[in-house]
Amino acid sequence: MANATSAVASDLSNRYGRYGQSAYAPPDPLEALHILDLLELTGSQIKAGQALELHQSTVCRSVKLLSEQFRLQSQRGARVCRYGSNDSLYYLRLSYRAHRLMENHLRIATDPLHQSLLIEIGGVQTVPARFRAAEDWAQLVALGLIDGAIVPSYAYGPKEPQDSPPRWPGLVTVLLGRLPLQLVSAAQGKPRVLLPKPSLAPLLHHTLAGHGFEVEVQPAACQDGPAWLKRLRDRQLAMPLCLDLLEPDWIGRHGLELLRDPPPLGEQLWLLLPEGPVQQSDWARGCIERLRSRVDGIASLALAGLQEKPSSRL
Repeated sequence: MANATSAVASDLSNRYGRYGQSAYAPPDPLEALHILDLLELTGSQIKAGQALELHQSTVCRSVKLLSEQFRLQSQRGARVCRYGSNDSLYYLRLSYRAHRLMENHLRIATDPLHQSLLIEIGGVQTVPARFRAAEDWAQLVALGLIDGAIVPSYAYGPKEPQDSPPRWPGLVTVLLGRLPLQLVSAAQGKPRVLLPKPSLAPLLHHTLAGHGFEVEVQPAACQDGPAWLKRLRDRQLAMPLCLDLLEPDWIGRHGLELLRDPPPLGEQLWLLLPEGPVQQSDWARGCIERLRSRVDGIASLALAGLQEKPSSRL
């Protein structure tokens, strides 16, 4: 056991280099938990290693050691905490959250379409973006794996009232605003639309089906941006995007174009936060203000130049 601990500690000795320009790094006693959290959030040892800039064997050794010490039992098929959880680990995660908050950093997550909203928000410990169902985002926040999540309304079910999304015990849901979406296409005509699987974006599937579009589902294992772009181009598909969250020349640079005569689409954005110190912190209030300002700015630009068609609400 001691040798295993020493080996992991040796591999982690250069941790400040790994975290790049971030001013925050987890304290030594919480390094192994940080690795486990990234494994849970990315879904594989390879992806966790890439995110942490660690060899896969280091991730494996660290998680194995922590699992033994906390008597964790893996849960095959679980969408959250697949590598196990218990009260002891839960309170350790809350301790890690408290340390992040003490250092004016919080771990905020979202899907690949909205990750760029977090780029200019200081003090954010970002994690690899993934599409998730709204209830999974809520569970990740409640269990302490993340401190907040930007959740689009398309992650909720089509029967949910979109102006008042579901509530979860111990969490608050803060409205950030509304963004326009447009279909970006790699083909002419009316191509199929590339989406996450229906359980992760039920309202988006429902809305596009109502407009007569056929859908192709992106494999769950291919969640990063390049994988989405490759499938979009290789299979000549379309995809809903908020153009103002992209670089100005992104569409042309990748040989894409706006779909002609697109259906009007839009989405509400919500920020999930845990009740208590995080929600009440100056950091959270500042983060909400900056996110709302960014979303409002995008919405105003879209409204300024645009048609007055009724939009389909996502």
